[in-house]
Amino acid sequence: MAGRWRDALLLAEPRRRRRVARLVRRLERLERKGTRPGPCDHRIADPVQAPAGERGHRRAATAVAVLVLLLGGLFVSSLLRDGMRGGGVFPDRPADAADAPLGTPSPGRGTAEGDSDAYAFTATQEGDAAPVTYDPCVPIHVVVDPRTMVKDGMRLLDEALERVREATGLVFVVDGLVEGSETAPEDGDKDADDLRGPDGGWAPVAVTWSDPGASPTLDDRVAGYAGSASVERDGHRWFVTGSVVLDGPQLEEILDRRGGWRSARAIVMHEVGHLVGLDHVDAPGQLMQPEGDGRLDEWGAGDRTGLAALGSGRCVDY
Repeated sequence: MAGRWRDALLLAEPRRRRRVARLVRRLERLERKGTRPGPCDHRIADPVQAPAGERGHRRAATAVAVLVLLLGGLFVSSLLRDGMRGGGVFPDRPADAADAPLGTPSPGRGTAEGDSDAYAFTATQEGDAAPVTYDPCVPIHVVVDPRTMVKDGMRLLDEALERVREATGLVFVVDGLVEGSETAPEDGDKDADDLRGPDGGWAPVAVTWSDPGASPTLDDRVAGYAGSASVERDGHRWFVTGSVVLDGPQLEEILDRRGGWRSARAIVMHEVGHLVGLDHVDAPGQLMQPEGDGRLDEWGAGDRTGLAALGSGRCVDY
């Protein structure tokens, strides 16, 4: 089952926990550095003034996307930092890597809506339409900073990860909790050393339950953002780690509404979709569309096609 719970980090020595916490903050800074959600002219129940910025703003190695759901004028944004080119020292092949993909995409739940060709990737291989993906032969390890986590937040995350696992075949392992109270020095250009974890391998994906005070990208309309960092070797690029930042107080308000659990889970699913490499697509019936109608809480046909491709990447030979 996705998100298998282990309390290894809860019981780990303080030094190791602090190092993981620093990596959580480092990933968050790398993703938000120099970026803000751009303006959005989508209209929902009432007109909403979006944050100032440049529409469709793109910098080298940075993509910014915004999802609007009919949840009282709420934005959910995605930040992707995917431009790392393989500098620094690469770790050894992960000890839990397999010789073949750990899973295969499944058809999913119920009848998917919309066009099966309606999907887009956040990053593709150079000179190729093939997407940048996580290594399907390696579990994606996840740690959680629970500072503002909603009630039953681990179950909410687990359900979202399970739906991504079903659609991609990628395996997620939730290693435990970290305390994110410490910050690391400012980072310069990324290389492989920036993304190393406490065990010398790639850092785990960090899911941070935060708020606008700690994560300025969040505001009264931004409930979360997510992205992944990639490396390149021998002309092949793949994601190695990333982060998801969720606004606990806002999601708590959503959970208090009728149908709130499904709505909150859809937000987390959307963000994990960005984490594994799905971009927005302007098509009805897709959970990854820029503007939702409030009723979508499962993947559309295009979402599933894109997620299946993201789970069918190449196993990396270290």
